[in-house]
Amino acid sequence: MSFFNLEGTELAIITDEQTFAYNEIPKVEFNSEQKEMVLILCQNTIDILAAYISAINSKHAVMLLASDINQELLENIVETFQPKWIVGLNSFKSYETYQNQLVRIKEKTIHIHPDLAILLSTSGTTGSQKFVRLSYGNIRSNAQSIIEYLAIDENERAVMNLPLSYSYGMSIVNSHLLAGAALILSEESVMEKSFWEEVREHKATSLAGVPFTYQMLQRIGFMKMDLPYLKTLTQAGGRLNEKLVKVFGEYAQQNNKRFFVMYGQTEASPRMSYIPHERVLTKLGSIGIAIPGGNLTIDSETSELIYKGANVMMGYAECLEDLSLGDELSGILYTGDTATVDNEGYFTITGRMKRFIKLFGLRINLDDVEKKLEAVIQAPIACTGNDDKLVVVIEKEEQMGHVKENLERLYKLHRSAYKVVILEIPRLANGKTDYMKLKESCL
Repeated sequence: MSFFNLEGTELAIITDEQTFAYNEIPKVEFNSEQKEMVLILCQNTIDILAAYISAINSKHAVMLLASDINQELLENIVETFQPKWIVGLNSFKSYETYQNQLVRIKEKTIHIHPDLAILLSTSGTTGSQKFVRLSYGNIRSNAQSIIEYLAIDENERAVMNLPLSYSYGMSIVNSHLLAGAALILSEESVMEKSFWEEVREHKATSLAGVPFTYQMLQRIGFMKMDLPYLKTLTQAGGRLNEKLVKVFGEYAQQNNKRFFVMYGQTEASPRMSYIPHERVLTKLGSIGIAIPGGNLTIDSETSELIYKGANVMMGYAECLEDLSLGDELSGILYTGDTATVDNEGYFTITGRMKRFIKLFGLRINLDDVEKKLEAVIQAPIACTGNDDKLVVVIEKEEQMGHVKENLERLYKLHRSAYKVVILEIPRLANGKTDYMKLKESCL
């Protein structure tokens, strides 16, 4: 049985040029006697989405990469994982062109576990070639949970303007197609006037964003827009500061819309928790409760948040041999985040276990510094550092005095223990802070 059902005549995909019913989605042939890998360089186009759907339905393993991936990294990945097909590229050494895709010239027997559906990078467009291995069961169970708590049905029209190579974007595609809903494919930014023309013209019912998206929405006057069909806003991909959660929560409440704050990791396909929209304003700062079918607990010794569910990945892949491995985690994910839980079972992230530095014997949680300073100056902040110095990055010079004053007040730090740097905060394709690049620039 196919993963995605493409038999219906209901609307499935809307692009600028045309619309496609489920039974009109183009089928892309990936013919092979054995299970192979399809590498897709992702863009929000019908060709790429059709290739993704066809590859999943053909039971091949699909590796999703950002289209603007570093060339050297791409060459290393192809050399390491030897995909049979590459979609989204015009040419590549050792590959020949066949019907809008590249095919590996050399025949090679590669052992891929029958359950392996998707490989997603753990580090955006740069960094290591470490991938999360997701099974068909992982992505199906997570999509079903999302369908349940967001109440997605065939009347939904979701804007898909996040990258498919990012787990949040992938989950929008999976959940909506499995629910028989429609996707509005867009490559536009929320900053563009043309994006909002698409939203109005195609009567979008839901919009998804990372924290950076919501900062931009506030900046462009989203609250004053007339968007009668838009009923659901979802936020994931990192912590949104509490002031903005309150602003969008109140906006949703006053305009008969639903605003969901969610938490996840690629390793969980990706969703693990959400705040029911009617509780957003009473649970500011929280990541909410476990998704349907999932379970959250806190390790009593380390305070680490632990998730259990059918959506937990099979494990990681760093080399070709790893593709043959089965499930190594048995549905249990140690998130690497520290958390607390209140008496109603709502969880709050307090930091990352590895995002700590030790200054003069004082253990400092970099996420906590970011959170507290952002609350005070109401502007984006990023922190990095080592055991010699804390580095705080801001984007505007006028914030400098305010930040220094609060650093000393909140953390009793001597001026020699920190430095404040002014630069544009580097971001990954998914809108999250690129801490690797930040470290390289500042230390």
